[in-house]
Amino acid sequence: MSVEVAKQRILQRVPLAALIGETVALTTRSGRQVGLCPFHGEKSPSFTIFDDHYFCFGCRARGDAITFVREMQGLSFLESLRYLAEKFGIDVPELEHPTHDRQARLTEANLYKICAESLSFFRERLHASNGVFALEYLETRGFTREFIDQHQFGLSPQEPQFLVNHLLRKGFAIKDMITASVANSSQYDNKAYDFFNQRLMIPIFDMHGRAIAFGGRSFGDEQPKYKNSRETPLFDKSQVLYGLHLAKEPIRRDRRAIVCEGYMDVLQLWQAGIPHAVACLGTALTIHHLRRLAALTPRVYLIFDGDRAGRAATLRTVSLALEVPQSEFKVVVLPEEHDPDTFVKEYGVAGMEQQLETAQNLLEFAIQARLMETHDLGVPDLINKEFVPWLQSVEDPVRRQYLLVRIAELTGVPAADLEIRVKPETAKRVAASRVEAPPPPPPRPKVIELKGAELEFMGHLFHSRPGEIDLDGLEQMLKTQLELDELWLDFALELTKALRRNLVPSELNKSHWTTLVIPEALTLIERLERDAPLYVTAARQQQLEKLAKEVRRKALKESLARLKQNLMRGTAEEQREILAAVARITKELNAAGLEVRGANS
Repeated sequence: MSVEVAKQRILQRVPLAALIGETVALTTRSGRQVGLCPFHGEKSPSFTIFDDHYFCFGCRARGDAITFVREMQGLSFLESLRYLAEKFGIDVPELEHPTHDRQARLTEANLYKICAESLSFFRERLHASNGVFALEYLETRGFTREFIDQHQFGLSPQEPQFLVNHLLRKGFAIKDMITASVANSSQYDNKAYDFFNQRLMIPIFDMHGRAIAFGGRSFGDEQPKYKNSRETPLFDKSQVLYGLHLAKEPIRRDRRAIVCEGYMDVLQLWQAGIPHAVACLGTALTIHHLRRLAALTPRVYLIFDGDRAGRAATLRTVSLALEVPQSEFKVVVLPEEHDPDTFVKEYGVAGMEQQLETAQNLLEFAIQARLMETHDLGVPDLINKEFVPWLQSVEDPVRRQYLLVRIAELTGVPAADLEIRVKPETAKRVAASRVEAPPPPPPRPKVIELKGAELEFMGHLFHSRPGEIDLDGLEQMLKTQLELDELWLDFALELTKALRRNLVPSELNKSHWTTLVIPEALTLIERLERDAPLYVTAARQQQLEKLAKEVRRKALKESLARLKQNLMRGTAEEQREILAAVARITKELNAAGLEVRGANS
């Protein structure tokens, strides 16, 4: 009900003609404002603005301010409400999460300011006298000065604290710099250092054109070649597509989107005159990415590198694409030696357009690629385990039948036999009629059971609430100091991710946790839920710090014990190295205020 109240308040206060007039040239005719419809091509204006809605007499498009924003920007309903509320200064407390208080909103606003100031700083460094080499590098990559300025390229200085000191002079706190991922904290000297050093800086914007993160490209072949900002309250890699703030209008207008693996590919395509390109940022395509694109266009082209890794990335997208049937996904297969960046340089726009014209349907591409990778004897299992579920996910019966016939042609399996397996009502009978024993499950790595301080630590983290703990310090500790089993480390980081989103981990459904693929994880959550009274405290941060010290002390003690065991077995040189390691660990224990209990026993 509260969302409906917010919707009505927004619709009452948003000036529809002013909103639409930002993207559509309007003129007055017969007392109404009209323009060329943004949803279809037309030569004479038939898109008409009424008091509370718009209507196109050509394509019959109709909607209100919220509909217009959703159609033009590919936003969800709630995103559209928040966008309009912020744009026109409308107070909508109904849309706020109960825990997303005023202080959290102020913090978020401060992060936007830090990103904006960092963007200006990087741009100034690029155009300073010591940035000439970076400009020359960009020119060798084929970028013009006009393009460099238009897309706000920058340069991060080589000095380790240049940006940090600049932001301090501007009045920003180091804690907020770290949260915004423009600075790093050091565990050695308790100082903050710039997150990026001596890199070409590419700003990353949200859908509304606000800087929220950065990508840093090394000069030459230094590793890592690409370094992106960490995830922050503003920057969720599973949600953000690089370049969508600029590409959304060409995508919607021309009804096609092109997805690349990296932002340099996108920038080269843009400069070449192909403005429909976007890229994922250090992560695989997600269902959120695909749904955002599907809201803008019915055709999405996937251009991954021509090597084996690129093909694997394409295949991982199949099951997600089947969940977005409103768009058709096609695969562009470039020659193995090329990526979009190098291909468009060598063959130009005409060559790339030819690749798009001959692009293959994603599912058909995946079927052929998997068959090429599979031995003949493995084809039956491949059909049952992958092809049949894929076909069952295709809702259009004509398309499903076409693919079924293609699989029959490619595999030699009669189409009638495939159809029996694909039909839901017969698939169960076919599976039940199989008399052979199922293959044994693949062995999985042994999971170390949580107990003692590790268990208490995870319990307090699971029962934390937003605002109770220092998430930046905790995540740094998890990644660099606490030697948790891989599963438990992933689970702990997901707990911190939920807290950053102002969610209460202990109140979420079990299906929320993507790490819950083994019984031990489910058992842990059930135990923590059952033992909730044990984790009630008014000093959550202090409890976690205390337990973290105990976990770290235990890990270091075990390391010392292992070193002692190996001391007498090694050569003289190895013994010197072991003794040096013992000294380093002992020094760390003393520096961190952790007594070396039992270390010398």
